[in-house]
Amino acid sequence: MIAILSPKIETNRLILRRYNESDIDAFYEILHDNRLHKYIQFPNLTKDEELEYIRNCMNQVEESKYERWAIVLKENNITIGNISVNTLNKKHNYCNVGYVVRYNYWGNGYAGEALKAVSDYLLDTGYYLVECSCNELNAQSSKTMLKAGFKKDGYISNRRLNENGLYSGVEFYSKTK
Repeated sequence: MIAILSPKIETNRLILRRYNESDIDAFYEILHDNRLHKYIQFPNLTKDEELEYIRNCMNQVEESKYERWAIVLKENNITIGNISVNTLNKKHNYCNVGYVVRYNYWGNGYAGEALKAVSDYLLDTGYYLVECSCNELNAQSSKTMLKAGFKKDGYISNRRLNENGLYSGVEFYSKTK
């Protein structure tokens, strides 16, 4: 069995660490940024509900072995997003990773840097494969996955409900050692 503890991971510009309550404002901003809703559907939570959600995520790290990291800039200690293992398939030894970065920090390569670091860590700790997916409309996320060493595996149409009530396809990516 793979030991999953969400250890601190550092890259050139980022610190990836466990969630803590100081992340509430950044995560609340992500959940309420309508520019991100184009690609990801978030629940409509109050700040108190969001704090409870963060606490639950922290507990899940200990109880269910789902890893979750806050993405923090080294230079100023600002939380800019999060990256997490969303699904584990123990039988076939792979996991699914998702990430989100505050919109104002897009275009700086932070998501790709975090995704590469986390996927490399997961592969180094014993997973055979790490997978990701994104809404077909999110071309920037597709580029991020490719830059992080993932390859496109496929596409399924009409899988993700968009904010306008229409469905978009989902692109699937994977990475192995």
